[in-house]
Amino acid sequence: MNDINKGNINKKNIQKDKFTITYTVTDDLLMQALKLDESVFSKQEVGDFDMCKSWLEKNRDIYTFLLYEGRCIGYINFCRITNDTFNKFYEGKMKDYNLTQQDILPFEVGAHNRCLFMSIAIAKEFRDSYAILKLCDGFYKRLAEFKNKGILIQDVIIDCVSIDGVKFSIEQLCASYIRDSYNGKIYYTQDIFIKRPIPKINLEILNRENLKVTSLIQYEIFKNNWCGYCDLLSEIESREKGIDIGLPVTYLIKHFNKPIGIIGLYELRQYPDTIWLNWFGILPKYRNRGFGTHALFMIINLARKFGRKEFRLVTYKIWNHQAQHIYQKTMQRAEPYTNKDDWQYAIKYGKPMIFSSSLVDKTVSKWNNKYVDLLSDETLHNNSLKKLREDGLI
Repeated sequence: MNDINKGNINKKNIQKDKFTITYTVTDDLLMQALKLDESVFSKQEVGDFDMCKSWLEKNRDIYTFLLYEGRCIGYINFCRITNDTFNKFYEGKMKDYNLTQQDILPFEVGAHNRCLFMSIAIAKEFRDSYAILKLCDGFYKRLAEFKNKGILIQDVIIDCVSIDGVKFSIEQLCASYIRDSYNGKIYYTQDIFIKRPIPKINLEILNRENLKVTSLIQYEIFKNNWCGYCDLLSEIESREKGIDIGLPVTYLIKHFNKPIGIIGLYELRQYPDTIWLNWFGILPKYRNRGFGTHALFMIINLARKFGRKEFRLVTYKIWNHQAQHIYQKTMQRAEPYTNKDDWQYAIKYGKPMIFSSSLVDKTVSKWNNKYVDLLSDETLHNNSLKKLREDGLI
């Protein structure tokens, strides 16, 4: 058994020339892909060998396999489906593991090819490496071959059950969010060859040198309700004393070295499996350009390094209404928060929401109204405004 199957691959040692793409389906490759499913998807979303074979009887061209040293470490399943099946997916009424042979059609020259981007999977040890670029390149080359033959892909539906699937749909397929399905999100695109350019941003960790600009950006975005200057000072001071605080951690969002926003992570120690989004905002003049969505994906990727199972955030349907569309299209689950022991003024007038996504390739659990202490934000806000004035920043 090689290192791939042992899960011992070191990303630094991955060699690009050992990746290959194939579109030829063999029973062995199909079995390897299904084995990969078991490590990536929840049990109900793992494919069945006989079912997949029945699909292939209708269309042999639905798989793009990514191999490393001859072993399957990733794949894309992309198939043409009937109009009735397409509409069921569009309405969030069908899941890909319910597909039968009757739902699948062969790709056809001159026809209205309506397609389902069924799934993309990459072995965990190859994520955030060259692997995803190689797999996408192989997939687009296959589509280019189709186009040259006169096979036009006119409508594509994507059913996402993971945060990585959401990221891929938005950033690689330029897809638009349609609606929630019962445990995922439905996206749609008309032209799969159009790629949205990924916004050029980077995250710079909070330090003494950027404290002033970070604090002023945080104040400009949140000055009416959630000023957090005292928390930023505490984070800086702990780090300067050599204390490994881990969390909270705050980042300045920069676009071509120009500060445009703020984002961070924190924890509630009574909930050790969860990591929380902190101080997330983009300055008004830079909104609606994809910066916020991409920054959210970046911070989720950083959140994985803390070993938590779930990523969550608290927002307000009324008071944070401008941010709701980002969370609705990206996060896996949304729940109203109405805990009777928490700050009732905020609950009544702000309408708090808890948005959640899984960090471990499993369906995210419900928050179920567990206490999060909304009132502490009000106290922090008032203390921070006072300290900002004392320090001459406002």
